[in-house]
Amino acid sequence: MNFILFAFSLCFFCLLMFINLKVDGLSLNTDRWSALEVLIKSILEGKYPYAILDHLGNTTSNLPGLFYVGLPFYLLGDVGFLQPFTFLFLSIFIILSKIKNDEKVFIFLLCTLAPSYFWEVIGKSDLMSNCILVLLFISIWQQKFKNNIFKQSYLIAFFSAFLVLTRGIVAIPLTIFMFSEFIKVKPYKKLLFILCFLMSLIFISLPVFIDLPSLTFIKEHNPFNHQTRYAPKILILISLLLPFVFSFKVKNSSDVFLFSTYILSGLMFVTFILNVIEEGFYANIHGNLFDISYLSMILPFILMYFLEKAKNLNNNLS
Repeated sequence: MNFILFAFSLCFFCLLMFINLKVDGLSLNTDRWSALEVLIKSILEGKYPYAILDHLGNTTSNLPGLFYVGLPFYLLGDVGFLQPFTFLFLSIFIILSKIKNDEKVFIFLLCTLAPSYFWEVIGKSDLMSNCILVLLFISIWQQKFKNNIFKQSYLIAFFSAFLVLTRGIVAIPLTIFMFSEFIKVKPYKKLLFILCFLMSLIFISLPVFIDLPSLTFIKEHNPFNHQTRYAPKILILISLLLPFVFSFKVKNSSDVFLFSTYILSGLMFVTFILNVIEEGFYANIHGNLFDISYLSMILPFILMYFLEKAKNLNNNLS
């Protein structure tokens, strides 16, 4: 069965590559791909990336970590290749997971039949792939270190800093995953983690600091302004505080993804409803007042929840 799933994964990978090659990014009215391309190209040229316009005339909102994620695919000729390769990584992870074959098939179908996933591929978006890579890290790290996830504090500090610098919402699952365990570790490990985390943030962000404009320009043109423009500030604050509470309620690895789904779903849907009330339903669906594609970021969390839930059940039965 694993051979059949692997063969299917390779075929689907080829399909995703074909879609990326056939779709002309310049014809799209979404700038996810060009925002990532602008980030990578401007950093390689030693320019401040948040001062450069993409193909739709917008500035990028991507954080510095995505530069390293997207760079290999930019060098291959299309940042959109990120999606097919991420699917391949996810497929291998699912196939190697110790769960029943019918559960593997269910998770594959949940991903490959989702219209939102195909939108991400056609739009050459990095959003869902970004989430998948973060969740794979959490699952693999949990599996490797079990109840001692801070065994290598410096290493998890580096990876956490790197992932946080790919997208702001990454802080939600990472906080749920780590905070309760962080409270339990010895003081010297806390200090080591904090120092390595801060140093990693600075080191990873260095390419952005090469050509800094004036402070006034930076205040107006930075990724945080763009990433938080849709949601009310109070809602963002609540969404960032709740993970600290939920972290203490985690009993199984699947809980990390379940609680993350709750928080992100609440953030996305409440923001959407508030925008509908203020601007109208049609303007939010067909206009630029709210990017409904952000709702698709919930799918990877649902996939990983079912995967981890199946693993936990199988472990309890064995």
